[in-house]
Amino acid sequence: METGKKIVQLVVDKDWTPETISSLGGGFFYHLSYPVEVIAPDLLAEIRAGRLPPGTELEILFRKEKVWRRVALAELDRLIDFQTFIRLEFRLLQTPPSLKEGPTNPINGYLLSYKKETRP
Repeated sequence: METGKKIVQLVVDKDWTPETISSLGGGFFYHLSYPVEVIAPDLLAEIRAGRLPPGTELEILFRKEKVWRRVALAELDRLIDFQTFIRLEFRLLQTPPSLKEGPTNPINGYLLSYKKETRP
C-alpha cells in the first residue's frame, strides 16, 4: 500500500466474518454494513459528499477483546447510503493464507474510519 493514499479500515468483531471471508478468498465480492454512529465523522462526510470512489483500498480488521488481526485487503466496488447505515460492497483482493501480516494499529474507537499512517 502506497504512502499518502487513504485506506479505509473496516473493523469486524463477529467470529464468523473472518471465517466467511477466508473461505471465499480473493476475487469474490462481499459486503459489510455499519450504522452511521460507528463511522468516523470525517469519513462519513466524505461518503455523503460522494468522495469515496470505487477502487478505494480497504483493510478489514478482526477485533476480539484486545487482539487485532488483519483479515483481508479489498477494493471498494460501491457503497449505498441508507441514511441510518452505510453498506459497502467490495471485491476481496487478499485473504489468508496468502495475506501477509501487517501492522494493525487499533483505531480511534470507530468501526469504519481512515487508517492511521504509521511511520517506519
